[in-house]
Amino acid sequence: MKRNGILALVFIVIIGALMAVSTVRKPKPPAATTQQIWKESGVPVETSVVTRGDMYEFVQITGDLSALNSAVASPKISGRLMSISIHEGDRVSKGQVVAVLDQGDALSGLESAQASLESAKARLAQAIANAEVTKTQTHTAIEQAQATLRSTQAKLEVAKKPSRSQERMVAENRVNSAKANLDKAEADYKRNDRLLKRGAISESSFDVVKTQYLVVQSDYKTAVEQLSLIEEGGRQEDISSAQAQVDVAKGQILDANANTSQNTVKQKEILVARAGVLQAQAAVDTARRQLENTYIRSSISGIVSSRTADPGQVVSPGYTLATIVDPGSVYFKAEISEKSLSQITRGQTVTVRIDAIPDLVFHGSVSEIYPSGSTSNRNFSVRISIAGASTKVKPGMSASGEILTGKVRNALLVPKDAVDDQEGTQSVFVVNNDKTVKRRIVSVIRTDRNYAQIGVPAAINVGDAVVTQGRKNVKDGSKIELSGVGASNVAN
Repeated sequence: MKRNGILALVFIVIIGALMAVSTVRKPKPPAATTQQIWKESGVPVETSVVTRGDMYEFVQITGDLSALNSAVASPKISGRLMSISIHEGDRVSKGQVVAVLDQGDALSGLESAQASLESAKARLAQAIANAEVTKTQTHTAIEQAQATLRSTQAKLEVAKKPSRSQERMVAENRVNSAKANLDKAEADYKRNDRLLKRGAISESSFDVVKTQYLVVQSDYKTAVEQLSLIEEGGRQEDISSAQAQVDVAKGQILDANANTSQNTVKQKEILVARAGVLQAQAAVDTARRQLENTYIRSSISGIVSSRTADPGQVVSPGYTLATIVDPGSVYFKAEISEKSLSQITRGQTVTVRIDAIPDLVFHGSVSEIYPSGSTSNRNFSVRISIAGASTKVKPGMSASGEILTGKVRNALLVPKDAVDDQEGTQSVFVVNNDKTVKRRIVSVIRTDRNYAQIGVPAAINVGDAVVTQGRKNVKDGSKIELSGVGASNVAN
């Protein structure tokens, strides 16, 4: 009995297993495809609304950043770099010392040049003093010789004419007076002589007149002799002696004048000494410049963009120690096609995006349009000034931008993502009231980052809902299902 029960149990298990196997092997119906699901419930899309608004006209540009005002800190002389006080990112001022070379030789050279200058100045002072002494001596000698000449000439004149003109006049007057007295005495003598012969006067009275006549005659002779002496002049020996003294004095003047050539010699010595001072001063100036050249200074105010040297290096003239850039002079050099060049003018607003700083948008303006373009790609360069450039903005970075060239008011606009372009034919999918879409051909005039301007007349109207996201999955007549944030933009 027990055995029969076990057999029945085994039979039941086998039957159950066979039923289970038959159930597993039964074919399942196939799963619905994406296309079947979209056909049933609609293609999931997001939409937006056709609107009117202002459309800004832009010219897209690309290029690199450069700097108008940048400088390289480099030495003017060779030497060992003792110190460099700047690092990348440091701000420096114009004229600031950024590095120093070894100054040992320069200091020694300056000290030697200064000592030579002091010696040259001393020689110049001595030459000037000697010239003054010589000038004084020659001037004094000339004056003394001239005075001696004048004195000897006066003596010569005296020797030639020992009597003065007043004495000659007195002598002449004396002769005239004596002659008058003689004439009177002679007349008295002759008259008394006749009276004596007649016996009219006594012998004694005649003797008185005769004696007086003789005295007057003697006075006259004396006066004549004195006048003769005055007219004759000095003695010849006195004149010869005085003339010899005059000749000696003239010779002294010649000698004194000849000695004035020493003044010229002394002046030349001053010129030589002064030239020595100038030469020594030039050597000092050169030594000071050599010392100054051991200081490497920044030629502009700006920020250190790179440092390429360290203390201990031996550097030569022109070696780049660091590069300094003025952030305010950084500009965007962009390329523009020749077709767009006619739309560009100075002062136009530009939006700039720098690839290395994607989270920041900079604003600028067109500051320069270069007059010639490239013959290879027919592009022209423009300079875009950047307002408020930060220290993050560095020359060499790549950038892109949009130049605002115009503005269209009340333009018919659709989201840029709504435009479908297939082989040059542009279209949008408009949502119908029955949640199907209709393909409408449009003409896109221009686009910006968000919108496309549609030319009128157009097959779409303000307020139409157009597919933005999911556009690639629909076609004319497709059923749609609104999903995502864009669903709220559908006009009911």
